[in-house]
Amino acid sequence: MHIDIFNGDADGILSLVQLRKAFSVEQSNQKLITGVKRDIDLCKKVSDLQAQGSEITVLDISFDKNVEDIKRLLQSAKQINYFDHHKADKLISHPKLNLKIDLTVDVCTALLVSESLNNEHHLWAIAAVYGDNLFQKAELEADKLNLSPKQKDQLKEFGILINYNGYGSSIDDLHYQPEDLYRELMKCDTPFEIIADKKSCFYVLKKGFEKDNENLEKLGIQELEYVNFVELPNEPWARRISGTLGNDLANRYRDKAIIVATQKENGNYLISLRAPKNNPKGASEICSQFSNGGGREAAAGVNDLLPSELTDFIKKVQSFYNY
Repeated sequence: MHIDIFNGDADGILSLVQLRKAFSVEQSNQKLITGVKRDIDLCKKVSDLQAQGSEITVLDISFDKNVEDIKRLLQSAKQINYFDHHKADKLISHPKLNLKIDLTVDVCTALLVSESLNNEHHLWAIAAVYGDNLFQKAELEADKLNLSPKQKDQLKEFGILINYNGYGSSIDDLHYQPEDLYRELMKCDTPFEIIADKKSCFYVLKKGFEKDNENLEKLGIQELEYVNFVELPNEPWARRISGTLGNDLANRYRDKAIIVATQKENGNYLISLRAPKNNPKGASEICSQFSNGGGREAAAGVNDLLPSELTDFIKKVQSFYNY
């Protein structure tokens, strides 16, 4: 059995697409485990019985958040292959564990996978890089394939839309369940085939994205000296748009950190932090100071921030980027 565990965002899904196009498996011999973008402690969903003799692949979720379950699964799994680019302070070594973790600020999981496959399906990786808001890196990778400006724009929109689909407090918020979206993408050889099909998931996501964006017109941005802050309501559209909004603001205000605080059902906040584009570091360090916080240098978050902690969080961000 092949157990594929992957983040439900563009980086996770498009990493798996590359792997399974290079090393195909029968659907009956594949178990998919995924969730919304912030659902990252996914390895706990694999039982010891399921892991017995299985080859497990883990894509684009924090090693630190899963390390105890990785230790457990190594006792019965045949092999575990782990690709990621998030902060990792609890790495372990084991004969059955193959780690490919790179914290470089302009690297994402899909690039690590593509590198391991000798760039065999690199178009999917480029789309993931765009989706992860690494536009400059994506342009460089696209130039290696001599892609036209139109093709670059298409991959950019494709990656952003796949990433947009991953945001929500639960699967019910999403247009597509991540495993369903993965299977849709696997039907085509390249992203361009999907874009050419007017009935494809690309256009469903495009329509949803445009509709959700209409709601942003009534929201204001609180501009501080080193930080821009936006608070979103506890609504499905707001949860879906939070990630792409943070990326968009980071690209527009390149010298400022961006905080997007989305209200939750329990009264707390889901926090998304983007480091300044011109100083892409520190996001994971800041968020890790709070319970349920973490991420990577350029982008991180806190899954459940108390309202009483919000002012302190903003102050910490202000202080960190006061340079």
